[in-house]
Amino acid sequence: MVQHLLIAVDGSSSSHHAANQGFGLARQTGAKVTLAYVLESPPVIPVGPLSGYVMTSPPRTDADLERARAELKSLANEAQGVTVETRVELGIPADVICELAERLSVDVIVVGARGLTPGTRWLMGSVSDRVVHHAPCPVLVVRERKK
Repeated sequence: MVQHLLIAVDGSSSSHHAANQGFGLARQTGAKVTLAYVLESPPVIPVGPLSGYVMTSPPRTDADLERARAELKSLANEAQGVTVETRVELGIPADVICELAERLSVDVIVVGARGLTPGTRWLMGSVSDRVVHHAPCPVLVVRERKK
């Protein structure tokens, strides 16, 4: 039985669509929802034998956190009739999603599919691919229908 869903979003239209599908599933099953937005931490590259390092992008700011919280609040408002808890997390998205699912003992993870090209998927992979392969529970990957 599905009692707890983890819906992971990133601000994309694909994740918004996945959230709506997840809310529908939660309504049908009476499950509660944890709605999570994972902000990717900037990769750090060690330089030399001492403690030097280089960050490949700027660190996350308070404005980034506020945008994520606003996105979650907006989505949670669309979840009529569903109990929703929101969380903003920092880290590698796929890893954080899987760790959060295990820590919260969720029954199903819901994520969006971005529709990467085969070349990009081969080079970078995708969050949904990684979650499917490492999640401690079933994963529903929601693809947007082409119009």
